Amino acid sequence: MNDTTKESQSEDNEEMSEDMKLYRRGLIETQRKLNESYDKLIITLSGGSLALSITFLKDIIGSNQINQPIYLLSAWGLFVLSLTAVLGEILFGIKAHKNAITQVDDGSIHDQKVGGNSSFWSTLTHWVAAISLVLGLLFISAFAFSNLGDTDGKKNNPGTETTTQTKPAEKP
Repeated sequence: MNDTTKESQSEDNEEMSEDMKLYRRGLIETQRKLNESYDKLIITLSGGSLALSITFLKDIIGSNQINQPIYLLSAWGLFVLSLTAVLGEILFGIKAHKNAITQVDDGSIHDQKVGGNSSFWSTLTHWVAAISLVLGLLFISAFAFSNLGDTDGKKNNPGTETTTQTKPAEKP
């Protein structure tokens, strides 16, 4: 029996209140939206972070020495963690919605945590994704800052001095 058949059979259930039927339809619609947004979200986040760091390495740093590569590696690791957590969030969210639909169908929605344990894991991975993305952006910013040159195009390396020649002031 497929999900559509289960949906129509449950909606025909006379014991289910109209509010529960409406809630159930909303859960099913949310589940569909989560499924549809999955690929788009993964491609956007992974493509954006990868493009940003590769462009910076290629166009800004070029063949110059890389300062603080640990910042870049940390940023990449955090971006991967964020992407993995987003994947987990979506998968756990889908499972939580399926659980909630089952809870509505069997009448246990008022007796149990809505969505079961999957709801907890979806929330946890949601925050892990957000926090690791922000930390990744901070690390990529620190990496960019440590690798940018001064206004003359020279790198600001500790221990090197830059001198500025000034013109003698003209006497009136």
